[in-house]
Amino acid sequence: MWHNGQQYPDQALDRGLQFGDGHFTTLTVENGSPRWWPLHWQRLQQASERLQMLLPPEHELLDCIEQLIKAQPRQDLVIKIIITRGIGDRGYGFQPQSEANWYLTCNLLMSRSAAPLRVDFAQLQLSRSVQLAGLKSLNRLEQVLLSQERAQRQLDELIALDTAGEVVEAISSNIIWREGNQWYTPDLGQAGIAGVVRGQLLEQQPLALKVQTGVRPEQLLAAEQVLLTNSVLGLRPIAQIGEHRVSDPTLPEALKNWWHASDVSY
Repeated sequence: MWHNGQQYPDQALDRGLQFGDGHFTTLTVENGSPRWWPLHWQRLQQASERLQMLLPPEHELLDCIEQLIKAQPRQDLVIKIIITRGIGDRGYGFQPQSEANWYLTCNLLMSRSAAPLRVDFAQLQLSRSVQLAGLKSLNRLEQVLLSQERAQRQLDELIALDTAGEVVEAISSNIIWREGNQWYTPDLGQAGIAGVVRGQLLEQQPLALKVQTGVRPEQLLAAEQVLLTNSVLGLRPIAQIGEHRVSDPTLPEALKNWWHASDVSY
């Protein structure tokens, strides 16, 4: 194998690099403690099971995360855990018991902003795949292109539809909205990533959130409040979708209180 003009052993070529054959999760470390760790570990377990991929023991990951935290000058961090199928034979096929590779990256956690966002519906549409829907796989080319579209259109975020024209999510966040007294979030059975915060909102129900199928863009335009959720970026209200102004571009007090009280670490 050659990389940037230098020769390396063939076994250095990871299937994660060759095929995007892997998955990941991104968590925050706040005051030195990994936030929502059990939920991120559960995400890694579920993805590995669906992709028929081995997963390193939890204690090994936690030991390395603790070492990584101790080596940093600050204790508020963002850590990404990447799991790949490791080194394999030539071609797409794999051995079910192939040893997985795992990687950790670390960055400083920047201060979160609750400033209302200016967004629009994306031109690029997300592919539908029942087999991969909900998974945070390494195949993120759609999100890469969406991020470029967002930058070119000079927006804070984009709301992505799937190829059936149904609302799925933002580029790196899930979406919830209020109609009257009822909160909704799109079904992710065909496309999208099931985020940790979205999962906790559905489980703990601080807003009595319901999952809705077949959500059309017109439904978001008729909503009184529209919010984005992400475990790293936090809770972000939307002020404007295209030329339409959302009537209430704020965060509900109940949701802010829930966020500050829902610190699940080890």
